[in-house]
Amino acid sequence: MAPIAPVRTDGVVTLRPFRADDVDDMVVMGRDPDTVAYTTIPHPYEQRHAEEWVAEPGKDRATTACWAVEADDGGTARFAGTVDLRGHPTEIGYVLAPWARGRGHMTRAVRLAVRWAFEEAGLPVVHWQARAGNLASWRVAHACGFTFHGEIPLAIPHRGALCDAWRASLRPTDDGRPRTTWWPTPVLEDDRVRLRPATEADVPRITAACRDPRTRYWLPDLPDPYTEEHARSFLREAALEAALGRRVAWVVADPADDRLLARVSVFRLADPMNPTGGEIGYWAHPEARGRGVTSAAVELVVAHAFTPIADGGLGRHRLQIGSSWGNAASRHVAERAGFTLVGHFHADGVVGRGELDDGAWYELLR
Repeated sequence: MAPIAPVRTDGVVTLRPFRADDVDDMVVMGRDPDTVAYTTIPHPYEQRHAEEWVAEPGKDRATTACWAVEADDGGTARFAGTVDLRGHPTEIGYVLAPWARGRGHMTRAVRLAVRWAFEEAGLPVVHWQARAGNLASWRVAHACGFTFHGEIPLAIPHRGALCDAWRASLRPTDDGRPRTTWWPTPVLEDDRVRLRPATEADVPRITAACRDPRTRYWLPDLPDPYTEEHARSFLREAALEAALGRRVAWVVADPADDRLLARVSVFRLADPMNPTGGEIGYWAHPEARGRGVTSAAVELVVAHAFTPIADGGLGRHRLQIGSSWGNAASRHVAERAGFTLVGHFHADGVVGRGELDDGAWYELLR
């Protein structure tokens, strides 16, 4: 029999039993590329799959509760997705219909579901997991106050393969507010460069830059050989770091054709010992060297980092840059941006094929 759970509503979204008139919208949702990519929903998804789910939602999944999500669409109450609680310990799962995305509906639905789990079902914890890289799913869990526990290698079976997993949990004593600041990545630009979030289209040029001998000399911990899959993992990790409040990273793009020229980031944003500090890191594609591109990008990032949070910035009071002492190009960028050399550390890091180099440390105060 289908699990029975009471109707829940917050006045905007409603959790209710499934109905026969949900089937058409369920088929559209089940065939959506993002649904296919990040869930184990049958593929190809057919009408019979939706009809079977309506008849017995959560069948064979040790489901505690399962709801259809309903929301307003132009004055009409419409099927907007599903949310369910299953397994032991209990895990929450959810899928949102394409038409309902970007409106906060699933965040509201998950809040209703976990409130029922804690207040009526008496559950001690609700777990969340998703395929690593599923930022849309994590955005919902993050907004609902789940605590992120990390990335687990090859932890989720997905269409005949094993995939890395992100995991988080929520307890009844948690206040439901986000545990970390999810830093946005705004576009920053002037007449020289344009800084923007990274995209899949940047992968080939990231790969080329990270295969370059000069890049590899100063960044010897890069994988070797460096592949496009490494670049994709690099971008996925950067996006997660922003969600966890630790880093904001930009692609430095050519304003004329949007081609990746460099990368710059502000990291160490969640250091409890220095909560309004940060460190800037950067590298340039070989084609962009010697053109002032990285310097221009760092100047934009510094201005954004020192802008108060209330005005859309990062609200930093102190920034630092660390460089190998022998990396004249990197040091020139720091000095051109107005940073002051405050430290010469001997044998501070490894470069090349394992040799030690001194470290140059710079700082800039707001």
